[in-house]
Amino acid sequence: MEKWFKICLLLCLFGVLKELRPSEPFLTQYLVGPWKNLTTDEVYSEIFPVWTYSYLALLVVVFLVTDFLLYKPVIVFEGICYIMTWCVLIWGQGVAAMQGVEFLYAAATATQIAYNTYIYAQVPLSKFQVVTAYTQAALLTGRCIAGILGQVLVATGLCDYYTLNFISLAFVSAATVVACFLPNVSQSIYFHRGKPKEDDKALDQLDSPNMGRVTDGVDQITSNDSTASETEWTLASVYQLLWIDFKSSFSNAYMLKWSLWWAFAMCGYFQVLNYIQPLWETVAPSGTNNIYNGAVEATHTFLSALATIAIGYAPVNWSVYGEPVIAVISLFEGAMLYLAGSSNELWVAYVTYMAFCITYSVLITIASSEVAKGLKQESYGLVFGINTFLALFFQTILTLIVADSAGLALEPPDQFKVYGGYYFVLGVVFISMAAYNAGRRSN
Repeated sequence: MEKWFKICLLLCLFGVLKELRPSEPFLTQYLVGPWKNLTTDEVYSEIFPVWTYSYLALLVVVFLVTDFLLYKPVIVFEGICYIMTWCVLIWGQGVAAMQGVEFLYAAATATQIAYNTYIYAQVPLSKFQVVTAYTQAALLTGRCIAGILGQVLVATGLCDYYTLNFISLAFVSAATVVACFLPNVSQSIYFHRGKPKEDDKALDQLDSPNMGRVTDGVDQITSNDSTASETEWTLASVYQLLWIDFKSSFSNAYMLKWSLWWAFAMCGYFQVLNYIQPLWETVAPSGTNNIYNGAVEATHTFLSALATIAIGYAPVNWSVYGEPVIAVISLFEGAMLYLAGSSNELWVAYVTYMAFCITYSVLITIASSEVAKGLKQESYGLVFGINTFLALFFQTILTLIVADSAGLALEPPDQFKVYGGYYFVLGVVFISMAAYNAGRRSN
């Protein structure tokens, strides 16, 4: 077995284990239940918004620290954050403790950038596409199994929501142990770009001209700093390397268009994920209906994976059909969210949520592919980080206005009507762009 494949399998095992959190689909029911005795207003308006604000604050720092620390320590820290999250979730009490849970969970979420980029520093360039597929499939597999496991244990009465949290804690602890066995990385994109690989002939391809260069400006930076100390090189050159990559990436109008949709759509997606359980709890309070949250999460994860694979083989010229497809699907997603907020039936909320998640997965796959086509491989992590930062910035504004106790603090059904309108506006914008570009092409 080749070395790069062993590393990929180990990382995938970590990915599966860290996503095996069967208690997560039932978090709201756990918080408002007898174990924590929190009110729905406290959960919706004081606790859940903390994740958004913390994620935004941590993302930029984590991006730079991940590169500086060479990935692996940040992956281990991600596992530790998950362990701390579930320890506080199990044994903590009160609003402040649960806000701490949201902060720790945001730290774990932010550090996932290390999981997404570690493998590129450990495998040959020719294997990038296949390892990307493996690592993303590992995450989807873990989420799907977690949803099925949680639903089966709850439905059969083998576990209550409280006990499920111990199972989640066990899996994230196992993931952290696995992370400790990941091989160290000796080279990164910005802080350790010039550091040579050691004892790994398979990784020498990363030093090829296709991977090592950024622009001619990078060569100039390196030569200018050749007599400087390593600390001076780091402080002076990292900023310039980031700026060069930023300019070369976002100066392309086509890529900028897809990145903006990516950021706006991800903003709405994060908000839906954060408040879908409160919507389900409002429509069907715990104890009054059979709860199938785990089954719903497992189903949409599985179908999203199939849809994502299918779209990867679709022979479509997205430079021509991308805008109308974005427009139509955005309008569809807006309709699904508005319907979810307008219905009093739990099954409607379940079906519309699954439809939304599946179509989002399809579009974000298309957007990621189109953005990647216009980038140097070493710039992809930066662009992903910037797009995610913008999404969180927009989400922070949306949360402050719609969900936070300092804003309107709307009830979940009213929130989803707002989110539906948000996607409707996004669809109208892209319909206008598609019509404009079609007219320009015809002329």
